[in-house]
Amino acid sequence: MPRTWPVLTLLFVAVTGRAGENEWRNATNDPGAARVWLHPGVPIETVLESLNSKGFRISYRPEHLTPSMTLLERPKARRIDSLLREILTPYHLHADHTLYGEWKVKPIRKKRPKATLTAENTLISRAPKQ
Repeated sequence: MPRTWPVLTLLFVAVTGRAGENEWRNATNDPGAARVWLHPGVPIETVLESLNSKGFRISYRPEHLTPSMTLLERPKARRIDSLLREILTPYHLHADHTLYGEWKVKPIRKKRPKATLTAENTLISRAPKQ
């Protein structure tokens, strides 16, 4: 019996920590959580920095963002996931939500055309004909 108490205590701590993490994650993705005043012409890097100052953890590489990347129009979204999708998609970027509650901005990778084998066992690419 004395060996079960440490196991039960450890199990209780693990379950409690997991519940708190889910509650925090839901609160940061809550509608209206991303209340930042945005207008057309603001650089995307400035938008991401202002979201970071509001408590959202958004990481990105500076080489992915150029000074010419600006907001094209005032975003309509209020949820952080929708807001990031709305402002990053025109520049072929997207944000992934990590297990640690952080958003990572990455370029959208284009799919390569699939290659197939012909009857002569040679590879032919299925690239669109021009």
